[in-house]
Amino acid sequence: MEMPKFPCFKVDISNCKDDLINQFLEKRPSQNWLLLAEYAAQSEQQLWTAWLLSQRSFIRNRALARSIDAEFLRYMAGTHHVSEAFKKAGICMTQKMAWIVHLPDYQIEEDQIYPIVDLEKSSQMLKGLVDVLGMSHTEGEPEITLEGLLKLGIDVETIDDKTEDIIIGFTISSDLNS
Repeated sequence: MEMPKFPCFKVDISNCKDDLINQFLEKRPSQNWLLLAEYAAQSEQQLWTAWLLSQRSFIRNRALARSIDAEFLRYMAGTHHVSEAFKKAGICMTQKMAWIVHLPDYQIEEDQIYPIVDLEKSSQMLKGLVDVLGMSHTEGEPEITLEGLLKLGIDVETIDDKTEDIIIGFTISSDLNS
């Protein structure tokens, strides 16, 4: 099955207040919404892999984090430790850009997990969030960069046609890296 576009929205956080994270947690519609460092989102495939693994962890009662957003962040950071995930893939106020991610709900058909994506609804909810938090939505797609890979802990010399496979392996290895 071809996956739809992942509900991940680039935002400018340069004019936000120091308590942005607390404000975001207070105003977000549910724990299915999270802030992610700009460099952490490298590709759509990476985002979908982290989504699937985090949903599967919760369905099987094997999640290491207490909430779906933290479990997703853990997979994005490629770590077994939730606290390390926040340091590696969460935002800090020195960053100018970030991603607001909406983790879609899912349905199960024939033992397979499928996302239920409504980009229009996610976009409407995003608009309310950015308005109340003093952010601005900007155009952008996740992009593989050497700087981002290095910050995540993926050491490659060049980006080539195998790089995305390396990123996916890194994401999957979250359950192995302690």
